[in-house]
Amino acid sequence: MKRRVWLALGVALAAAVAVGAVLYPRLNELPYATPIVEKPPDGGPDSFPGLLDLVAAAAPGAPVRVLWTHGMCTHPPSWVDERAKKLAAAVGGSHQSGAVRQIGRHGASLRTERISVGANALEIVFLSWSPVTAPLKRALEYDRSVSFGGDFPYRRATLNRELKSGLVNDCLVDVVTYAGPNGNPIRSAMVEAVCEALGGRIADGDCDLAGGRPPGSLALVVESLGTKMIFDAILNIGEAVEGRRDDAATDRLANAMAATRMIYLLSNQVPLLDSADPPDGSTKVLAPSPSLVGASVARSFALLARMRERLATGQPPLTAVAFSDPNDLLSYRLVPAFLGDHARHFRIFNVVVSNAATHIGLFERPDTAHCGYAWNPHVLAMVAEGHRAGQPPRRPQGSLAISCHRELGLGGG
Repeated sequence: MKRRVWLALGVALAAAVAVGAVLYPRLNELPYATPIVEKPPDGGPDSFPGLLDLVAAAAPGAPVRVLWTHGMCTHPPSWVDERAKKLAAAVGGSHQSGAVRQIGRHGASLRTERISVGANALEIVFLSWSPVTAPLKRALEYDRSVSFGGDFPYRRATLNRELKSGLVNDCLVDVVTYAGPNGNPIRSAMVEAVCEALGGRIADGDCDLAGGRPPGSLALVVESLGTKMIFDAILNIGEAVEGRRDDAATDRLANAMAATRMIYLLSNQVPLLDSADPPDGSTKVLAPSPSLVGASVARSFALLARMRERLATGQPPLTAVAFSDPNDLLSYRLVPAFLGDHARHFRIFNVVVSNAATHIGLFERPDTAHCGYAWNPHVLAMVAEGHRAGQPPRRPQGSLAISCHRELGLGGG
C-alpha cells in the first residue's frame, strides 16, 4: 500500500515537473526582451541617432548639451548619480560632477555632469524637482500602515499596500499636483531649465535669449511626467516670444530651438495628461473631444516647425523617440496625428520594450513597468548609441532588475 502511495506521489511529482518545464517560459517571460523598433510613419529608414552620434557630428571642443529630468515619484539626489554612471558606461566615457544650483524658491535644482567622449563631451544638466512636492506627500503619510510608521490600523494585502503607499501616495500625487495651481513651481523650474539649455536666462518671468549663446547641439531626455513638462515648457517659452511680435526675438528663438536634435521620451504620458488641457491652451471650458489627445505635443511640434521655417538654411528633421512597455499603464505611443501638417520637419519612432517580467501571462508589476526605463539596459544603450536600420538592437551588458524600487523607495507600507 505504502509503495503504491509513494509511486503515485512520484508520478504526480514527475508530471508536475514536466508541466512546469513546459509552462516555465510563461511563468516569468519578457515578451520584448529584444526591443521592437516600429517603422517610422514617414516611410524612411528605421534608424535614429544616439547621443554618441551627436558627439561625433559636433565641432571639435563643442560639447553636446543634454537636458534630463525625472518624472513622478520622489527621486533622491542619487538619481543623478545613477543616470550619469549608467550613461557614462553606455557611451564609454568618464564623467565629472559639477555644482548643484537651486532654481526657484521651492527646492528644485540643476546639476551639471560632464561626460568626456574622446575629444568632445556631453554636458548633461539634470533637473530635480522632487522637493517641490515633498510637503504634499508628507501630508499623506498618515495613510501608511501602523507597522510602517503610519496611522492606518487595518490590514491591506501586501501588493495593494505597496501600490497604495508607493504608486499612489508617492507617485500619482506628483501628477495631480502638476495638473493644478500647486504645480506652478514645477512648471517654472522646467521653463527655466529649458531656457538655459537654449542659451538664455529668465528675466522678468520670460526667457531672454538676447546675448545668449545657443548650444551647437541639444538633446532632451525626459522621463514619465517629465514628458508633459518638457512640451509645456517649450510652448510657454515659444508662445511668450511670439506673443511679443518682436521679429528679432523670434529669430533668436528660432536659432536656439534649431539646436534641438533629439527628444527621448521614457514613458510618454502626454496623451493622458493633455485631458486636463484645452487644445488651444486657453482656459475656456470645451466639450470633451478626441482632438484633445496629444494636444500639447501637436502644438509643440507646430511651434518648432514655425521656428524652423523662419530659418533660411535647411535643417535636418528633429527626431523624437518614445520608449514604451506595453504593460506600463501610463505610457502612450507617438502617432503621426501629433505632427499635423508639419511631418517634413520631424521623424518619430516608437520603441517597444519590457521593463520587467510578465508573470504567468497575467500581469507585470505596474510600478516596475513604469519606473524601469532608466534601469533597462536596452533603453540606455539606444539613448547612447541610437539604432541602425536592419540591425537588431545591441544586447548591452547588464540585466533588468527592480533597482528602481530601491531608488524610489517603493515597496513600503
